[in-house]
Amino acid sequence: MLSFARLVLVRHGQTAGNMAGLSARMSGLTDLPLTDQGVREARATARALAREPRPDVIYTSPLARARTTAGILAEVLPAPLVVEPSLCEIDCGDADGLPLSEVQRRYPEAWARNLSQNDPDFRWPSGESYREFRARVLAGTRRIAAAHRGERVLVVTHAGVVSQLIGFHFGVGPERWELFRPRNCSITELAWYRDTIRVLRFDQVPAEVAASAVSATLTPPA
Repeated sequence: MLSFARLVLVRHGQTAGNMAGLSARMSGLTDLPLTDQGVREARATARALAREPRPDVIYTSPLARARTTAGILAEVLPAPLVVEPSLCEIDCGDADGLPLSEVQRRYPEAWARNLSQNDPDFRWPSGESYREFRARVLAGTRRIAAAHRGERVLVVTHAGVVSQLIGFHFGVGPERWELFRPRNCSITELAWYRDTIRVLRFDQVPAEVAASAVSATLTPPA
């Protein structure tokens, strides 16, 4: 009988980089804090997860927006907390941290190529390609799943990481970064054994989060 790891993926709460419009920032590895709204979202998600089986361990990206979210969850769901670098968002290189309007002005050709979503080897100058990003995310997730077979693992991470895992499951290329993009503080759950994956839920937003969320029509991957 296969012993699956249950991976409960939570995207971090809202940051200034996730706000709508071209004034938002390209927040790959840029270490932006949670907004007040993001803190409220994290607390609401913690309350929702408290009604479910408790995790055996919590893994988090080292970036502040994920670590703060993980800390809020851990207050309600006490479990060992492990910082895992492979769970970081994609490295957007020289574009990282810039307002989207500035990225569009400085790198018009790269901007158009990225929006076309047809090149897995696309990278921002000095950044990480989508192919490299997926390989890094898969390697880290495989390690986590192998170390925690039969356990429930809470994973606090980023939109790009969740999107790459779901895209891998459905055979979608790593360049399709918007196709499976989860909302802030949403819950995605996977049963994982080696590369046998079952998607148990995707982008489930607790009612409290959904009620207070600010809609965004154009936000950077974060």
